[in-house]
Formats: sequence, C-alpha cells, structure tokens
Amino acid sequence: MINNNKAIFFDRDGTLIDIPKYKGFKPQSFQKLCQIYIKKDVVEVCAMLKKKYLLFLITNQPDVSRKLNSKINVENINSYLKRKLLLDKVAVCYSDDDKNFFRKPNPGMIIELKNKFKLDLKKSFVVGDRWRDINAGYNSNCKTILIDNNYNEKINRKPDFTVKKFKQILKYIDI
Repeated sequence: MINNNKAIFFDRDGTLIDIPKYKGFKPQSFQKLCQIYIKKDVVEVCAMLKKKYLLFLITNQPDVSRKLNSKINVENINSYLKRKLLLDKVAVCYSDDDKNFFRKPNPGMIIELKNKFKLDLKKSFVVGDRWRDINAGYNSNCKTILIDNNYNEKINRKPDFTVKKFKQILKYIDI
C-alpha cells in the first residue's frame, strides 16, 4: 500500500539512464529516445519502491533553452521513462539560469510536487549523480543519495548516503 506522503525524486541523466561518453569526466545528455539505455536494475528497483513511495523524475534540461536540443526530444525520453518506470510525475526545468527557482540545485520542482501531492519531504529522498541533485534535496529537506559515477566535479554538500550502483539505494530506503 502506497503511503501517499512519501516520495523519491530521481534525477534522469546518469541516475536512471546511462549518459553518453563525456569529456573530462563531465556528464552530458542524450538528445533522442533511440540513444538512451535505462541503467541496470532501475526497472526492478523502481517497481519495488513503488509499493511504498510516489516516484518522480526531476530533471534540468538546459540544452533546450540553449538551442542544442528540442523540447519534443526531451518529452519523448521523459514519457518513455514515466511509462517504463511507473513514475507518478515528471518535472522538467528547461532554463539555464541558475537563479531560476525550478532549476536544480534550487528546490522549485520538488516544492511544486510537494504541494501538488501533499508530500512529507522529511520522509522523502532525492537520488542523483551530481552536486545539483544533492543540493536540491538538501534545499528541500529531503534525504539525499548520491550515485557516485566518478565525475571530475566537486560535491559541495555531503549527501546523506553514497552508492556506486543504483540497486544499492535499497540499503537506505525502507521498502
């Protein structure tokens, strides 16, 4: 039985799906649905978590505002993931302005979902692979889990938990 006030907020690229080869260990985004691969164990883990949590995708996609990708390509990828992973809702920020309340590390997408679904963020988790995800979780009073993909970038706020593989999040999330 789902406890409707607990949620897990997943980042997309590098968390739920593999990312393209990156330069200097800085992650990139795929542009089309035919390019993506869901990471190992993600479908299985999401099905397990769905029993007790609402599941959300929260993703920054600034390549749309930078004219490097189209909104329809992003929507196609997100719709596929929503269906395949039984996600309750997808939230996207297309802005590349770090002052935008909805762009991670800011908490806007999480706060909007909290209000819409009446969530208790202290019982919720943010799972991501970058500092922006961890800070968004911290900024919204969620517990945070970093999936360490060995990027060459600094994490400026210590996550509550760190894992190497997606399935390891189950050690820290009560199912």
